[in-house]
Amino acid sequence: MKKILGLIILSMIMTSCYEDYIKDFTYTGVYFPYQQDVRSFIVGEGMKIRVGAAFGGVRKNDRDRIVNFELRNSLLTPAQLEKMQGATQTYINESTVPVAALLPLPSNYYTMSNSGSFTIKAGQHMGDIEIKADSVAFLSDPATIYATYALPFYITSADVDSVVSAKRYNVIGLKYEHLLFGNYWHGGQAVVNRPGLADTTMNYFTEIPTPEVKIWSLKTFSPNSVVCNAFMDQAKPNGTEMVLQLNGDQVTIATTPGATWTITPDGASTFNNPKLLQNRKLFLKYKFTNTTTGYTYHCTDTITFRNRIRDGINEWQDENPSHYLK
Repeated sequence: MKKILGLIILSMIMTSCYEDYIKDFTYTGVYFPYQQDVRSFIVGEGMKIRVGAAFGGVRKNDRDRIVNFELRNSLLTPAQLEKMQGATQTYINESTVPVAALLPLPSNYYTMSNSGSFTIKAGQHMGDIEIKADSVAFLSDPATIYATYALPFYITSADVDSVVSAKRYNVIGLKYEHLLFGNYWHGGQAVVNRPGLADTTMNYFTEIPTPEVKIWSLKTFSPNSVVCNAFMDQAKPNGTEMVLQLNGDQVTIATTPGATWTITPDGASTFNNPKLLQNRKLFLKYKFTNTTTGYTYHCTDTITFRNRIRDGINEWQDENPSHYLK
């Protein structure tokens, strides 16, 4: 009997909780989900992002709602920068630690699809606008490799009952990433010239999965190049070995300061330049000499896109539906 009574009471509690869940709140409100963020324009992928506000309080939004905002530069304070530099999110922290002062993004560096309001459409709980960087102006400024510049959004009014006070602003640091940045599977072959001995061949096949310590990591170095942490079958998790510069579908290879050996081109290197992110491959030809043994290695490698972490989001495949159309 006690068990039955307990089940009845539990059922009543659960029903009450569910009714609370499905009921609308007394008031509606708008807010920014985040009060600080860093976003990246991808060179070669349109150099654009979307930013918006959220609507809550009712399960169904029955009409279009206008959320008015302004860019309030007074939000760009040393305290705000310090907060971003101490953020627990790695992508915010790493993008702002080198920054000396947080500055408003110059108006000639970008355009916005709407300069004063978001529209949250009926049936939706988010409304956003597109921000597009001027590729020439933005990329000509060397400071944009980090989140030196920011857009400080502040909600001034909205077609709702209230604006959530603590969440009415969002400071967004802006930077760029190179088209090729990310993590790659790797495989290839090296023909080894050995003084006084016959040439030999080394094979290092692509293996999926590959231990993280062997993954090739390509990091943005400039608007048209990335630095790579690996060569042949060797990888340094936190090191750099060569620079890959992209010009259309052609790749130029150069060594980096602190590389294990001096790496130089050894034929044409190319990028397959597919529509789909997950189909990206680079075909690399380079050589280096081990100055200890005197052996020269002629490498022919293929690196295949695995994933990239963009603004804290793990991306491993293309999300643009039009790229899947034939």
